[in-house]
Amino acid sequence: MKIVTSGCKYIDIDAYGGIIAYSYLLNLKGIPAKAVSTSPLNESITPTLLNLDIKLDKYEKSNDDEFIIVDVSNKDFFDDIVDENRIIEVIDHRTGFKDYWENILNKNAKIEFIGAAATLIFEEYEKNNLVSSMPPSIAILLLAGILDNTLNLKAKLTTKRDIDACEKLLQIANISKDFAKEYFLECQNSIEIDLEKSIENDTKVEKICEILPEVFGQLAVWSKEFILNNKEIIYKTLGKINDDWMFNLISLSDGKSYIIANSEEYKIKLEKLFNKLFENDIMELDNVWLRKEIIKKARMAMQ
Repeated sequence: MKIVTSGCKYIDIDAYGGIIAYSYLLNLKGIPAKAVSTSPLNESITPTLLNLDIKLDKYEKSNDDEFIIVDVSNKDFFDDIVDENRIIEVIDHRTGFKDYWENILNKNAKIEFIGAAATLIFEEYEKNNLVSSMPPSIAILLLAGILDNTLNLKAKLTTKRDIDACEKLLQIANISKDFAKEYFLECQNSIEIDLEKSIENDTKVEKICEILPEVFGQLAVWSKEFILNNKEIIYKTLGKINDDWMFNLISLSDGKSYIIANSEEYKIKLEKLFNKLFENDIMELDNVWLRKEIIKKARMAMQ
């Protein structure tokens, strides 16, 4: 059995939709496959998406299992069910481990720099001439994955391939053109129900470079007001991890990122990085920035 899975800490809609869609594709090709994850689902996987007619499969371990990994290529973060010696394919839109997997898997290392893994999965349907066999529920999952990972196609890493895939998936899904707004509002509602947990679930703790603090939280919402009006929860949640932290609030309705930081040392460094000033611990940027894009900018500034 081919087991299509993803990461261990949590999975987002890009991973969730990707593993379900790829498992469905393999079964269309006559290859028995299951979409499996033992990891928590984050807020990007909304109740509406969970209620679609195609879901994750139950998993019973077998010695014959072979693993296909989607939306992650760092082996330290694979789902706990994965046997590294039985990995037969890796599909990811982050390229840091591209060479490693190409040496092991050759053409089965499908790793390309692109906005979303869901775009790569959709393109697999195209390569196999099976787009016409894709059910609307699969199209909705992949569409949500692309929108979420590209910030409604506004993130700098968005490619024409992501945009083209979205346009085709909208046709297959046969849903409202307001789907993006409706989807992100539903994500925001899930976030607001337990803001502290949502922040914890999307906080990266890693010493990246001298410009950025070790603790780096992020949330993407449709509208910023609720989060900014409850700013003290950010201070409380991230402050429990480390005294020095930063938080990236992505507001899609106005197409901006709002950087929140409490450390005077890091505020000075971030002001220099973006050529912007903090006001009451908040720096308003001119457009949306993903955490990975901020990290890349900081690393380049250190060179």
